[in-house]
Amino acid sequence: MAKTLVELAETRVSEHLHSPGSVFSPDDQASKVLGYLKDTGRYEAAASGGGRTGIVTVRDLLGVDHPERTKVESIWEQVGTVRDDAAVIDVVENLIDNGVRALPVVDRKEVTGIISQVDLMGALAGLNELKSVAAKEIMVTPVTTLNMEDGIAQARRLMLDRGISNVPVLSEYRLRGIVTAEIIVHTFIAPASKTKTGDRVGEKVSKLPGQVSGIMDKQPLKVGPEANALNVTREMTRLNKGAALMVDDEERVQGIITPRELLRLIYDLRNEEELPVYIVGITDEDFFESAVAEGKVRRVVVRSMRMQPKITEVRVNIKKQRTQGERMRYDITARVLGPEVSFNATNEGWGLMETFDGLLTALDNKLRRAKVEPEKKPRHGRRRPNPNLNP
Repeated sequence: MAKTLVELAETRVSEHLHSPGSVFSPDDQASKVLGYLKDTGRYEAAASGGGRTGIVTVRDLLGVDHPERTKVESIWEQVGTVRDDAAVIDVVENLIDNGVRALPVVDRKEVTGIISQVDLMGALAGLNELKSVAAKEIMVTPVTTLNMEDGIAQARRLMLDRGISNVPVLSEYRLRGIVTAEIIVHTFIAPASKTKTGDRVGEKVSKLPGQVSGIMDKQPLKVGPEANALNVTREMTRLNKGAALMVDDEERVQGIITPRELLRLIYDLRNEEELPVYIVGITDEDFFESAVAEGKVRRVVVRSMRMQPKITEVRVNIKKQRTQGERMRYDITARVLGPEVSFNATNEGWGLMETFDGLLTALDNKLRRAKVEPEKKPRHGRRRPNPNLNP
């Protein structure tokens, strides 16, 4: 069993995949897949035929108005397949780059398994290394939200437009619940096996009645600003939740974490290896904390490089100002350099790692303001979700 992120990244898919269960045909009705997902509690199913293989997820079904009249081939995701001997880091790159939740595992043209974000999140739950990663470092913010009186149809449209599956529900700016694609799909879109005599099979479901307060999960997974990535991973796995919401003392939502954000810890490993981080001022007695500090700086910078890729190095200068008993006060400056970018972030305080955490917050804020939206490429076929929005 892998003990570090690097070891997990190098393991093979065969160690983490799950059985494909039923494999559908591209010509099958979407209602058949819907019934299977509802009965098994799974989020995705594999489909294969005619030399093509893909995945159908609950969120794909969210956009279906007539499940009895819709074929699988009109909604499935086709972003390639993987072998069971593929490295986890390669699979993670495929999942994140293509904005998908799962990939079919194929051997000799036969679907032998499915590897999903949730499968890999379960593997992350065994890595004590994640204790050193603050949840606030990886969360998505700001968060798309709804009010309790907003309509279910509005929630559905929001999810489809923004490519997300989890939306917190607020009342007077405080968290009251969460509405998910699974809740909407399994409440309002009926599979063939659930229709009764007299029902209008395939009846249009775009007009969903009611408010989100009537169907929301009233017990969303909440974490505080002090939470680390290991806490979040284990709780999401234990409670089978698709998202964790960071809230402050007044229950106001600060950020959201889904399996996608957790997998970025693996995704970013290759860029971390390439990004030089120079730290000056750490003495011999602080040597043990040096590697942890470098890792934290890299994660913050690498995460922003998705939107601001012209960063070539980061230089961190640590100065000890004075002592107070056994405590030391530090002044830390991070200088970010690149062909088209150059700026500083600073912080001062008592304790080396505490001051570093404050520096990371200041650095993250600087990087967010410096981000430039990438040029959009023309897209063909089915619209892909925006990977920079919470799933």
